[in-house]
Amino acid sequence: MLLGVVIFIEDDEESYAVVRRLMDALAPGSHLVLSHTVTHPGMPDVDEAVAFWNGHGTPKLTQRTPAAVARYFDGLELLEPGVVSCSAWRPETPSADVAMYAGVARK
Repeated sequence: MLLGVVIFIEDDEESYAVVRRLMDALAPGSHLVLSHTVTHPGMPDVDEAVAFWNGHGTPKLTQRTPAAVARYFDGLELLEPGVVSCSAWRPETPSADVAMYAGVARK
C-alpha cells in the first residue's frame, strides 16, 4: 500500500523505478494500492496549497497528472474503476472529485 507515499519522490523516473522494484519483489497475485495528488485544472486552490507547502514545509510534495499516476500501474491488471479520484473509487453516493487519485492493481 503506497497511499500518499510516492508524492514525496520528486523525480518522476525515480518514483516509477521504486514502485517497479517493489512490485518485482512481490509474488504473483500481489496487489498495488496507490494514491497520489494530481494536478487538476478545476481545482486551482490545490495547486496553490501545494505551492505554499513546498515553499514553507518539508518534505516537498509532488503533483502528477492523472495519466502520470496511471503509469505506476503499467504491466499490472488494473481493477475497476481504474485510476480515478479517490471520491469516485466505489462510492456509496456520488461525490465531487478530489485532487487525490487512487487505483488498485493485481500483479
